[in-house]
Amino acid sequence: MNPTEIVIITKLLKMAKLEVDISQLLVNPMNDGGMGSLAIGYNYDSRQLGQEIAEYMFKDLDGTPVSAALNIDKQGNLYELDIWKVDFSPTQMRNKLDTHP
Repeated sequence: MNPTEIVIITKLLKMAKLEVDISQLLVNPMNDGGMGSLAIGYNYDSRQLGQEIAEYMFKDLDGTPVSAALNIDKQGNLYELDIWKVDFSPTQMRNKLDTHP
């Protein structure tokens, strides 16, 4: 994970009141048009989305609102970091995320 992804996941885990060693997470970029979503876990494709456990809204460097949501699978395991920029354009937040709500 890059530094921005670490900041986002750390913030969402804190909001969800979960303690996870993020250095042990296996993540892969998702095909989302460059918005920045990550699949979590080696068996991502064989699992199903359960529910959102935390969400953080912020503005990208261009001022466009972005939602970062942490989701778990149906068994309660971390499933994905879902990044959605409201205009569907690629995020520009890399390494410059404003970490204050």
